[in-house]
Amino acid sequence: MQTLWQDLRYGARILMKKPGFTLIAVITLALGIGANTAIFSVVNAVLLRPLPYHDSDRLVVLSTSEDKDGALGNTGYTTFVDWRERSRSFERMVVIRSWGGALTGQGEPEVIRGLRVSADYFKLLGVSPALGRDFRVEEDRPDTRFVVVISHTLWQRRFNSDPQVVGKQLILSDQPFTVVGVMPPSFTDFLAANFQEAAEIWGPVGYDITQPFACRSCEHLKAIARLKPDVTLAQARSEMSAIMNVMSREHPTTYATPAINVARLQDQFTGAIRPALYLLLVAVGLVLLIACANIANLLLTAGSERAREMAIRAALGAGRWRIARQLLLEGLLLSLAGAGAGLLLALWGTDLLTGLSPAKMLQLQTVTTDARVLVFTLLVSLLTGLLFGLAPALQAARQDAQLALKESAKSSPSKRQRRLRESFVVAEIVFALALLIGAGLLIRSFMHVLDTRPGFESRNLLTMMIPASSAKKYNDDAQVRAFYSEAVKRIESLPGVEAAGVVSNLPFGGNMDMYGFHVEEKPLANPAEAPSAERYSVSPDYLRAMGIPLLRGRGFIEQDGANAPLVTLINRTAAQRIWPNEDPLGKRIRLGGLESPLRVIVGVVGDVNHYNLETAPDLQAYVPHAQWTDSYMQLVVRTTAEPGSLTAPVRQAIHALDPDVPLHKIATMRQLVSTSAAQRRFTLTLIAVFAAVALLMAAIGLYGVMAYSVAQRAREIGIRVALGAQSADVLRLVVGQGLRLVALGLAVGLMAALALMRLMKKLLFEVSATDPMTFVGVATLLALVALLACWVPARRATKVDPMIALRCE
Repeated sequence: MQTLWQDLRYGARILMKKPGFTLIAVITLALGIGANTAIFSVVNAVLLRPLPYHDSDRLVVLSTSEDKDGALGNTGYTTFVDWRERSRSFERMVVIRSWGGALTGQGEPEVIRGLRVSADYFKLLGVSPALGRDFRVEEDRPDTRFVVVISHTLWQRRFNSDPQVVGKQLILSDQPFTVVGVMPPSFTDFLAANFQEAAEIWGPVGYDITQPFACRSCEHLKAIARLKPDVTLAQARSEMSAIMNVMSREHPTTYATPAINVARLQDQFTGAIRPALYLLLVAVGLVLLIACANIANLLLTAGSERAREMAIRAALGAGRWRIARQLLLEGLLLSLAGAGAGLLLALWGTDLLTGLSPAKMLQLQTVTTDARVLVFTLLVSLLTGLLFGLAPALQAARQDAQLALKESAKSSPSKRQRRLRESFVVAEIVFALALLIGAGLLIRSFMHVLDTRPGFESRNLLTMMIPASSAKKYNDDAQVRAFYSEAVKRIESLPGVEAAGVVSNLPFGGNMDMYGFHVEEKPLANPAEAPSAERYSVSPDYLRAMGIPLLRGRGFIEQDGANAPLVTLINRTAAQRIWPNEDPLGKRIRLGGLESPLRVIVGVVGDVNHYNLETAPDLQAYVPHAQWTDSYMQLVVRTTAEPGSLTAPVRQAIHALDPDVPLHKIATMRQLVSTSAAQRRFTLTLIAVFAAVALLMAAIGLYGVMAYSVAQRAREIGIRVALGAQSADVLRLVVGQGLRLVALGLAVGLMAALALMRLMKKLLFEVSATDPMTFVGVATLLALVALLACWVPARRATKVDPMIALRCE
């Protein structure tokens, strides 16, 4: 132990005597270790750390269908009741759905979003209100569901943190609700994030199986359950599969297949981002390996200069292990110093990552440096020290002490030493090339995403939600229609407004209603097998305001009123898929179930991307708002100027019509489209930064090796010049040596990238994982940067004075 302490002290003195070398090494390691720690903090928060609920690994989601992003699929209420009564694998099972309304009577009206939940929802999560209580079973009925639990932020904002708030009423869409509880400030409802909303209020679902919207095919609810302690996920899946087989035989026209999805709740949250996080983890790993190769080369260079020192230590009795241990400890000291600086960098980096992350990735808001992250940083630093310290230690342990004492400290390194340093450079080029190709493929994918036409014109388009949800003022469809009709007329009369309209489900707005698409002349033996269509209730001028093209037939007109014949528009995809060789105009369809009324197709419009730019449009159907009246409509305003400048005039026009109508989700359409690509942009930004760092490190590593080689070959170059070699000859000699390393690195790197990039297929959009343009372009870029790194020391070599070089020797 005493000798170990002596070696540590000696290593620290050696590093302090070379402050320039030590500073460069620590900064390089801080970048590599800090980036790894920051990304691992994200991976830890999103993939490794359990959800902040009691025994969250036993929480599962059940569904008979999947959303477009594959997360938290839907089910119907009666189906849920059957599951709950027949299954034995779960302690509790609940359903939830999105909910909200206009909060009035307490200052500025605003839309409050939250969830309708089963009575034992909070018990299932294992959380309790900080004030009051949660719901009782008898409150989860249609006639007694007018109670709410509110969030801590809503309690502070609208009730001034009143400790006596329990028992008071709040008015939501003109309906009084009694506050029964306030959630603690630490509670975050990740389930609400699936609806792209932050929950501030919770109320009972209040369904029973007699209600029309509680039917089996009314799949608008999400079912969550908690496994019993002695039940595995596989056992639960087996039981639910058997139950669905029975239910599909009992109700063959409801369930097209007996399929059921049972998955861990956390997996549903992380499924979309998991591949991107793994890719980022690989990327920062490559950056760290490049940093290790650079430091190893620095230590090898320093080791060559310390050859006589190590030989003297050996002559004085130090064994090979003692010499190797000394160099390993020096590397370990460097890595620990780099880890300390990297941890500080990671603390700043995680804040930056949180700021850059998409708003829907709520788990990134909980990124912290916990014990697992600290252990990871320590292990990475130890492994890093071992990686870059091993080569110099082995080199020193293998050297011939007598030969080293005879040779000058400035003698040329051995062939083995040169090859070792050059191999590190080749490895850096391989790692950098793989990372740059990955970044290049993501950049090309992102450009393809941005080039995708969403099916409407996003410029100069202002959007907002204006819910006519007041139960007193708009208690029937006629009043709702009158409000929206008058609102559109007033907004269209504003200066700077070209057109305006309302829609029930705004593209890129985060919501959608799916309805069965039944064709009159093509009945199905099993109606449950009918496709579903995205349904939009729109005002007559909506298509013009959005810039959605009318391809055939006519659009909606004012005469398509509540008492007029029912009409509909379909998109091009629906026309081509359902009537590939026919004219769909005049055909009749039902939207919903077979009991729904028939609607005549009067026009065909262009496809519209609804969810994001990457998801291809599916079947879409438009109906006049006068014939299918919704009270939660979103306004679109086509402007002749910058759309944000119309926010205040539009607000004044709406509040002049009804001061209690809140304006919610105010944004330009370009902001919504941009937000839809936020996760891809987040991944691309980080990969691009890491690739740039890798490119810089690889160039520095190559420059260092070439500069050291020039210094070691000064005598040889001097002799060549003395014998008549021209500057071009010397330049060719040095650059050629460097380019041979680059060529080898590119050859190996391209083969490695061809294998690795196939793992990125899920993250690419309209770009092949082996895209030749990207591979050739990145290889060319890296070759040019490498050429520059070789050219600088080569130019220095051409200026060697042969007399000075020979005199020094």
